[in-house]
Amino acid sequence: MGWEFEVVAGPFNPRLTEGPAWDGTRMLFTHIPASRILRYDPETGACTVYRENTNHTNGLAFDAEGRLYGCCSGGRSIVRFEPDGTTTTIVDQLDGQPLNTPNDLAIDRQGRIWFSNPWNAGNIAPSEQEIPGRNAILRADPQPDGTWVCKRMTTDTTGTNGLLISPDWSTLYMIQTNPERRELRAYAILADGSLGPYIV
Repeated sequence: MGWEFEVVAGPFNPRLTEGPAWDGTRMLFTHIPASRILRYDPETGACTVYRENTNHTNGLAFDAEGRLYGCCSGGRSIVRFEPDGTTTTIVDQLDGQPLNTPNDLAIDRQGRIWFSNPWNAGNIAPSEQEIPGRNAILRADPQPDGTWVCKRMTTDTTGTNGLLISPDWSTLYMIQTNPERRELRAYAILADGSLGPYIV
């Protein structure tokens, strides 16, 4: 099967757009260096600014209620972009230590936010990485009182990117990006919420 590609927006300079998320009619994506979320309308071809001052937000995802979440690399956090223009921090620590620079996320039907946590120094002001096992997959779990709990979900990942959850919610897919081992991994999501061994 062949593929044909066309440029529908951009180019954007400095380069680096990521995090596509479909809202039902338009495609949102991030221009990381400009700290913007842009919105592309396939009907009109227009590409407009949806949100500014996003602090180098990378990956985006909508939850089942249509709320937009992002990986705020510059803020070392997972955030929710509220309709009134404010931004709510969901989690910014794991076991009392600041997150690294969250990169990609996927939200399951229970509202749990699975996300990658690599260290990308270019997306953040001078700072230090504090969480060991820097390329783990983490998860933010909503609590009945409105708070969130952040958990480490993998210990065997050394490079993390591109998270997706299967349509039947049974499998977490991620791209292992370590130069010494690049592969697409599939982790079974077990009944207790943990991950089983991965397959390639």
